[in-house]
Amino acid sequence: MTRKPLLFLVLVSVTIAGCAGVQSPGTPTATDSSSDADLAPNEVPGVSNETLTNVTALTTANRAAIVDNGAGIHVTQTAPDSERRLVLTVGDDGTSEFSQTTASDGNESGVEYYTNDTATYVRMIAPGETNYRVRERVGSPLDTVTSPLETVLAAGDFTVANESTDSGTVVLTADEFSEPTVNSLLDGATPGSARLVLTGEGGVQQLTLTGSRDGETVTYTYERRQAAVKQVPAPDWLADVPPTADLQPDLSTDVVNESSLRIEHDGGDTVPRNTTLTFSANNSDGTVTFDSPIEAGDTRYAYFAASNGSLVVTDDRPAANATDGIDSPASITISTADGVTLLSGGMAWGSESAGAGATGEAAGSDA
Repeated sequence: MTRKPLLFLVLVSVTIAGCAGVQSPGTPTATDSSSDADLAPNEVPGVSNETLTNVTALTTANRAAIVDNGAGIHVTQTAPDSERRLVLTVGDDGTSEFSQTTASDGNESGVEYYTNDTATYVRMIAPGETNYRVRERVGSPLDTVTSPLETVLAAGDFTVANESTDSGTVVLTADEFSEPTVNSLLDGATPGSARLVLTGEGGVQQLTLTGSRDGETVTYTYERRQAAVKQVPAPDWLADVPPTADLQPDLSTDVVNESSLRIEHDGGDTVPRNTTLTFSANNSDGTVTFDSPIEAGDTRYAYFAASNGSLVVTDDRPAANATDGIDSPASITISTADGVTLLSGGMAWGSESAGAGATGEAAGSDA
């Protein structure tokens, strides 16, 4: 038997890692640092000869303003059949809150992060399901928000527009772009035009990019709604984070000889007693609860009993005649009694010769 690539069930899109602690609440504040009504366009970092000539200088200045002063940023990507929203609030004290929401076909799912000086807290929301994790503190996902912004600016031919806006801002427009870097942000649509609003210090106050696909309008919008934030308060949902959300066991799984699922604990935290294994294979789902903790170095075997098809967990590898066999593909979820998913993944395998063994692996959640 030969193993085929593992089919991962991705829970989140941002990689994080670690532990605990809650920041005391604070109140975000917003101010506008741009007040020069006579701002000349060429005074803005990256702008010369009334043209955006140095994207690196502009994006560096924009990022510095966010990190040094804090900011509240909203990014929206809309298409006729879907919408994706990113909301990032960064405090100048290092606290941050980030959410990513996707709506399509009437369903909405998303993930939220809150980071204080000790930990990053994660809430994952899907139809009918909410899951939580706690990791060691990491920086805010600023690149997730600002990298697409830089892509648009680098691809567009931005020049100062003959129009006025509020005091202390400069407006540039573009109607020519290099592809395919920009149309990927527009869900495959062809870019049409963009409008860019900059503050005197190089902060991007707003960028709107519009495109067309099959006669329908698709948009990408970046908007700075708060120019300064001192501290990001802890969200209300932190009170719902389960006690086991900070557990970090290193679990791995494989299917042995198409007959049993092997679960190995390679290190990290102990998996508590009463944790549930859900194993889907053979066009059916089996669920079983571990009656004892699983510690580093332990191994468990799960199999469908030949006698009645029920899912069974044992410490020892079962005899071949005791199992009902496992057909490819299969999926695995390991969740604590209070609803924290410690591992979620899937596997598939195929045969090259009769009698050979089959193996697959499932990875723990990155959330």
